Formats: sequence, C-alpha cells, structure tokens
Amino acid sequence: MHTPAQTKKETGMKLRTMLAAALLLAPCAAHADITVITSGGTNPALRALSAKWEAETGKKVTIVGGTVTRARDNVQNKVPGDVAVLPLPQFDEVSANFRPGTARPIGRVHFGLAQKAGEPKPDISTLPKFIAVVKAGSGVGFTDPARGSAAGKWVAELLAQPEYAGVTPRPIAGMPGHAIARDGIQYGLGPISEEVTVPGVEVIGTLPKEIAKHFDYSAAVLGHAAQPDEAAQFLAYITRPEARAVWKETGVENPS
Repeated sequence: MHTPAQTKKETGMKLRTMLAAALLLAPCAAHADITVITSGGTNPALRALSAKWEAETGKKVTIVGGTVTRARDNVQNKVPGDVAVLPLPQFDEVSANFRPGTARPIGRVHFGLAQKAGEPKPDISTLPKFIAVVKAGSGVGFTDPARGSAAGKWVAELLAQPEYAGVTPRPIAGMPGHAIARDGIQYGLGPISEEVTVPGVEVIGTLPKEIAKHFDYSAAVLGHAAQPDEAAQFLAYITRPEARAVWKETGVENPS
C-alpha cells in the first residue's frame, strides 16, 4: 500500500511526464505543415506565395501538382492534402470533398500563344490572322492531352478543326512554355500562366474573341485535411489583397 507521501510523489512524476510530452508536441502544433493539391496553371504563384508564407510563419507548404485531371482525381480519391486549387468545372465536380464555407475564388487564366523571347511578335488580333500565323509556323506545342491535361485536350480539339489543316500539332510532356524553351518548338498554346513563367518565353497575346478560352480557379480547404486550421489560414493568406501582385505576375488575373 502506498503512503500519502508516495502517492503524492508518483502523481507529481506523472504530471511532469505529461508536461514534458506536451512541450515536445507544442512545436509540431505551432509549425504544422500543410499540403496543397493543384494543377500546373497555378503552380508558379502558389510556390512563390508558399515561400513567403514559410518565411513568415515557419510552416512548410508542400505543393502536389500535375494536370487538372490528376489534381481533381487526387481530391476525389482523398489523397493526403489540406487545400485544393482547381479550375471550374473540376472544382465543382469534387466540391463534396471540401469543408463547407471555405471556397474562395482565386482568379482567371486566359489562354494565349507564346514564342521565344525577343522574336518579332506576329499579329494574332483576329481569327484569320491567328490561323495564318500558326499555319506558317513550324509547329504548335501544348500539353499532351493523353497525360490528363484539360488545356491540352482543348488545344488538340481546336487544331483538329478543318480551318487549321496544315498546322503541325506538337503535344509534349510539360507546359506550353516548355515546348518553346526546352523542345525548340516555334509556338506554345495554352494557359498564359504556363507560358509567362518559363524563362526565355514571352506571350504574343491572348486568343481572338471567336476562340477565346480561360480557366477560372477557386480554392477550398479539404474535408479530410489533417491541418484544417492552418489550411484556412494559408487560404486567407493567398487570397488577401497583398497577394494579388504575385498572382498577376504569374498570369492569373483578379477573380471575375
């Protein structure tokens, strides 16, 4: 049988052990890391904003990128993550996987034609002029739709239309900007955010109004988020007015 003194001593030891464990766990809670699931169109801005967030908070952000289809499937299949950034309609397709009330608009990404930086810019202001330019070129690069790219699928379908006969389609592994900078293809066609962020590439312009295309992106906290509070804080951080300059610089316009 324990004496009152022994019982008091043991209780004190247990309390000290619990306190020590709590102190060991406290830094983990204070610096909880989060994972963001997204597609290529918002990757550059998210990486830049994540670096700022990490510098200010000490919390690490892991970006799980890929095509729109892969990002959508990652959300649907509940791949570990805390925040999702997707374009419409894929965002709506998996909205049941988001925490209610957390959805926020991110911005709009227009599609455009790009080329090697420093080259004379052709006139693509009208549809006939655009068609003439891509027909005269040696090739048009875009993300391979076979890799699950929604943007690549749209471009492939556009170039398959009869009026584009004579254009050389060049599906690639990577972003449209990589078609130019890495693969030496004359033109890249797709989301501007996947062109302007590639060194050595410049955007000629957005597409003529008859074929104008854009993606509207939104973000939300995932229902299966391991760090929902930190995810909500990060979402507020990347959608605050001060973040707009980063989004714009990487080809993402203000939400419409």
